[in-house]
Amino acid sequence: MSAKRWPSGAAGRPREREQKEAKDMAKIEDRPVDSGVAQLRGKDDATAIEWWKQRFALIAGIPTETARAGALLPQLRELSRLPEGERVRLTKARMQAFMAIPLDQRQRVLSARKLADPLDPELARSDDQVTQRLVTEIPGAAEFGKQLE
Repeated sequence: MSAKRWPSGAAGRPREREQKEAKDMAKIEDRPVDSGVAQLRGKDDATAIEWWKQRFALIAGIPTETARAGALLPQLRELSRLPEGERVRLTKARMQAFMAIPLDQRQRVLSARKLADPLDPELARSDDQVTQRLVTEIPGAAEFGKQLE
């Protein structure tokens, strides 16, 4: 007669531990990529426009183009994580703020955006789709789109 081998309790524990570790490793990060953009959720449009103006001034003040491009990406990533309605509203505020900043700052931000686009082409396409929908609503925004091309 052959005896059946029953799995011991200890034999099952390593598998449980491995499964728990796999769950812990698969945790999705839910912190914002850019906390400044995340804090704009639910704020009025005037506040959002002023915030974007300040952010553009800070970015324009960064001494190198590569660093400016690196500063733009987290903002675009955070906007892409927002619900569609909020993303459109904050993108519109961003475009209005961009049109209101001085020309020298605008040029620096534009050159940074051109450098940032190849770093994450899918993100750039996604942002361009949103901005193209808003071009008709913002005076002077069509010029912004042409400068970006």
